[in-house]
Amino acid sequence: MIYLERSLPTINVSAQRFLDSTFVEDTGLPSLVLMEQAAASLTELIVGLGLPGQKVLYLAGAGNNGGDAWASARQLHSFGFDVSVLELFPDKQLTHDAAINKEAYLNFGAEITSMEQVEFSEFDFFVDGIMGTGFNLERSLPKNILNLLTKLNSYSEICRIAIDIPTGIESSSGACDQVVFNADYTVTFSTFKTGLVAEPGSAYSGKIIVAPISMNQDWLEKKLVQYQKENNAYLPRLITKEAIKCLEIESSELDHKGSNGRTLILGGSNGMSGAIILAMRAAQMTGVGYTYLRTVKEILPDLLQVSPESLIDKFPADQEKLIDLLGQADSVALGPGAGVSTWIKDHLELICREAGMLTIDADGLNILAKIPDWHKILNHRTKQGKKYAILTPHPGEFKRLAPGLANLLTKGRQAAAAQLAKLSSSIIVLKGHATVIALPSGQTYINSSGNQSLAKAGSGDVLTGLIAGFSAQMSDPFEATALSVYFHGLLADIAVQKLGIRGVKPSNLPDYGSDAYQILGWIN
Repeated sequence: MIYLERSLPTINVSAQRFLDSTFVEDTGLPSLVLMEQAAASLTELIVGLGLPGQKVLYLAGAGNNGGDAWASARQLHSFGFDVSVLELFPDKQLTHDAAINKEAYLNFGAEITSMEQVEFSEFDFFVDGIMGTGFNLERSLPKNILNLLTKLNSYSEICRIAIDIPTGIESSSGACDQVVFNADYTVTFSTFKTGLVAEPGSAYSGKIIVAPISMNQDWLEKKLVQYQKENNAYLPRLITKEAIKCLEIESSELDHKGSNGRTLILGGSNGMSGAIILAMRAAQMTGVGYTYLRTVKEILPDLLQVSPESLIDKFPADQEKLIDLLGQADSVALGPGAGVSTWIKDHLELICREAGMLTIDADGLNILAKIPDWHKILNHRTKQGKKYAILTPHPGEFKRLAPGLANLLTKGRQAAAAQLAKLSSSIIVLKGHATVIALPSGQTYINSSGNQSLAKAGSGDVLTGLIAGFSAQMSDPFEATALSVYFHGLLADIAVQKLGIRGVKPSNLPDYGSDAYQILGWIN
């Protein structure tokens, strides 16, 4: 199994149940202990955010998510808060542990409120214990719950806290119902639920607090590896700063330009020099030794003026010269600003066959998508012993590459990206709010850095340049991809702190490379 050192596994409802039952077996403790610890983490957050006397409304469902709500309500009452619990499915039988905690709450002399008694505007906190990981998009939320969520979300001044995962988000994918509990905070247990960090669920999860509930990281890793083997499935992993820090590219005082890699960027077209310039600047920021650019002759003056240090020339018309050029490069990036250039279409199969590390983006992907059975070109590449190509589609490009996966894309980005990776024997970078990296094995990763400032034309060209630069200096295309995706988001996070969301332009991003290296603790 391939994964980044220190990358965190994310889990779904099935994996959570496996962890809970295994914990009980390994420790001999009852599952009520886990619920009490989970509730205590939630209670601790509310106590830290609020003041005694403030009003807290718990919304309790019939499952263990509701059990956490009953337990926390009991605990919080002892801290002097004015606590109310609204039981949303009073006619349903509660789970064993939830029933015990409901009874314990009532044994303290507390009462259950009703919808008719609730004046929502009077509360300081709403706590969502309605569905948790039990929600599945195949069974949409009932209309009364959708209406309730809409009402709760309308009180922007009231703090909203979700237990484990906001109601309306599917834990396994991040897919959302038409209305979702829009949390300011989510207290989740043991490790991240996939739906909390995957798009679009991540947009509704607020600040996420992971409560370990006595499950340490080594134990989790061991048990989740066991779970994946038993279920013949991969759990998506989260790319974090801690995981990326391990990928530092070693440097030496004896380094010279030849030892820091050579990258070749193929792109640009008449009137479209900006994309390849953005990619070039990003590649240079990675510390790559040589940056080669090959493009159309019309924009050569633009590129030479911007970067006299790059090795810039027109795209070679002679096939033998192209093969020689590809052989000199440690990495090749194809596509930024290429438009409908015939030279890509005419030479694409040769580039896929001859390039070592290969990234295809933008117009390169669009031209690739027009080739019938295009994936066979990349399948043949890997059969010949070449390293996996890296494809970096946004959702529109993804649908052009794989129209048959368009429906799956709306249901679960991780699953869709994994299918395309397997089909093409390539690494897929599915760009978005929470970019997904998928390997042909089926393993997927979700990026944790970045923000909406990247939703601007040109941001993808910067990412392509980063992948080109880092992959020229690294032997593993997946690690180079993971580093580039996280670094790209980190640049945006730094830029937003300095310029604000609206002030960030893709051309700003390479300016913050030094700050990003310092945050990672790398030698700059």
